[in-house]
Amino acid sequence: MATSNVINRVVPKATPRKKAAWRGVSHQFAAVAAAAAGFLLTLDAPPGKAQIGCLIYTVSLTLMFTVSATYHVPTWGIKGRNIMRKLDHVGIYCIIAGTYTPLCLLALDEVTGRRLLLQVWTGAAAGIAHSFMSRGGAGSKAMSALLYVALGWIVLPYARQLKVVLGPGATYMVVAGGVIYSLGAVIYAAKWPDPSPEVFGYHELFHAAVIVASALHFGAVKSVVSGAKDALCAAEN
Repeated sequence: MATSNVINRVVPKATPRKKAAWRGVSHQFAAVAAAAAGFLLTLDAPPGKAQIGCLIYTVSLTLMFTVSATYHVPTWGIKGRNIMRKLDHVGIYCIIAGTYTPLCLLALDEVTGRRLLLQVWTGAAAGIAHSFMSRGGAGSKAMSALLYVALGWIVLPYARQLKVVLGPGATYMVVAGGVIYSLGAVIYAAKWPDPSPEVFGYHELFHAAVIVASALHFGAVKSVVSGAKDALCAAEN
């Protein structure tokens, strides 16, 4: 007993890291903005596959930000935290596949679009399965970041065809968004830079990168929808 008391005095117990004040707050606002902007985008899309693609994209985007905010803002118990962490990862895989959905339906030929759509949603399902089987930890975090990046860049074999249909502006937004997502994943895995751990740390930088990348991809999807509308108007005239 005496030895134990001495050890407790000499070796201080590790204290858990305090949650940053801004943890999840930015995604609260992003969830509202995503729902509103996505609703208007879906209404503006031509009926049929364009509207279906936009609806899937909007639900995925809103789900990701909503689950992220719900996970990160409150303080959860151990069991609740583990469940919410897995759901948070589900949201990330859903938005990657959800963003591809309108692009596959509207910017690629039918055969290629269906092939890429199957690949990306299969990859998302595999990532979701990994999230639920994972026990967490640093290795799991790095693996998750690697899976996010790999799934996000699955479009590379189809880049030339997408570029022709999207045009330079939307192509730039897709690529820039992908780069920023990837940079955010690296920050998330490396836990660096960590500018202000108690207010705005590495995790908040990751969340900010997700918002910026999402905004760029939203612009690309909107551009594709506008092109689909123009094509429909031209066909009717």
